[in-house]
Amino acid sequence: MDLSDAYANAAHIPGAEAYPARWAARAAAFRAGLGARAETGLAHGPGPREVLDLFHPEGPAQGTMVFVHGGYWRAFGPQDWSHLAAGALARGWAVAMPGYALCPEVRIATITAQVARAIECLAARTTGPLVLAGHSAGGQLVARMLAPGLLSAGVAGRLRAVMPISPLSDLRPLMQTAM
Repeated sequence: MDLSDAYANAAHIPGAEAYPARWAARAAAFRAGLGARAETGLAHGPGPREVLDLFHPEGPAQGTMVFVHGGYWRAFGPQDWSHLAAGALARGWAVAMPGYALCPEVRIATITAQVARAIECLAARTTGPLVLAGHSAGGQLVARMLAPGLLSAGVAGRLRAVMPISPLSDLRPLMQTAM
């Protein structure tokens, strides 16, 4: 049984092809509006996509929220979602958005390790609690951060919440898709 159509979200949304460009434009405008409070392209690993963007609130941060993007592990990057940091920033939280290499160039296990390394690098730069959120594939990735040994004990001890948003939790059906 081929489940490709069941996982092809854009095919079932009128005008879906216009959404990524709109998201990217909103994200770029948001970053530009932050000025020096936006640090972009901070390396957390050796690969060109292993960078994170870090947005600082006005005043001292209450903690740091990490948002991991989705895209079926095959698309997008932190630069496409910057505008989603607005709510946490307004509440005094710093927001980090890590990037990662994409499939099929790497496997999901490699991406998992890259996200864990990004969180470790971020934790070395920040103080206070950490909260993790991610959408779709990003939701699956932040949920994996709860597995023992992925994060150091010190960083895992700083986690206050992990919120997978519409995660791809059961990967077995994806074996029946063109992905």
